[in-house]
Amino acid sequence: MQIFMKTLTRKMVMLEVENSDTIDNMKAKIQVILLLSPLTFFFKNTIRPMLIYAGKQLADNKTAKDYNIESGSVLHLLLALRGGH
Repeated sequence: MQIFMKTLTRKMVMLEVENSDTIDNMKAKIQVILLLSPLTFFFKNTIRPMLIYAGKQLADNKTAKDYNIESGSVLHLLLALRGGH
């Protein structure tokens, strides 16, 4: 199915996913489409990519089906800095 990803720069990106795709898998697909460096996008110590759908932060181990993500849905990609208390 086709879903859409909205970035912080308001760029809209189409993504082909299956109901069984995990959120982590979707993030990997986004990385390829946006040509983001793995070190920039997934640098575990400083940057944490987050996907938001229907006002909820999506857990990496859950699937599109777990969140009832349907064809045409729009998810939001945020990059959060790790750290702090």
